[in-house]
Amino acid sequence: MARDEDLSDAELLSKAAAGSGASFGALMRRHEDRVFAMALRMLGERSDALDATQEAFIAAFRKAKSFRGESAVGTWLYRIAINACKDLARKKNRWSAQDDVNEIADRDPQQRSVDEGVTTRLHVQEALAKLPDEYREPVIMHDLGGISYEEIATATGVPVGTVKSRISRGRRRLADLLEPQTHPGPSKGQR
Repeated sequence: MARDEDLSDAELLSKAAAGSGASFGALMRRHEDRVFAMALRMLGERSDALDATQEAFIAAFRKAKSFRGESAVGTWLYRIAINACKDLARKKNRWSAQDDVNEIADRDPQQRSVDEGVTTRLHVQEALAKLPDEYREPVIMHDLGGISYEEIATATGVPVGTVKSRISRGRRRLADLLEPQTHPGPSKGQR
């Protein structure tokens, strides 16, 4: 008999749907880092990302019997995780990391230089949060999650060409949103 670690995602999910908690645990361990990373990018806070990741896997376990195999299991899990993130964000009524950015900006100059990497990540998270869902989701799934265009198309129910154009447009909007951060203009007093 094959060990859970040797089974495909679809086989693990099938066993989980039949009641094997151990098989679902193996599936979860296989995908939890990527799901958490995506949730962290979407929500911007570690505790929120942990909550969304947990909710996503609980929902996946409950929905295991309804998986139709129209997409890869990983893509299906990402779709559930994106919905968990959106639900959590709605509950908290926020999509902004601006308070964290302001807190870092208020620190002394030496500390600010140490925090530049953190600030950049916060700006990216904030810019991602400003993208409409139709662009944010495929950009996160493809660029951060490594999911193929075809799998995104299956998960979202739109043609591959639409996925490609949404990713392209999303990247352009993201670049436009980040432009002021990378090339700040003169301050109001310098004009």
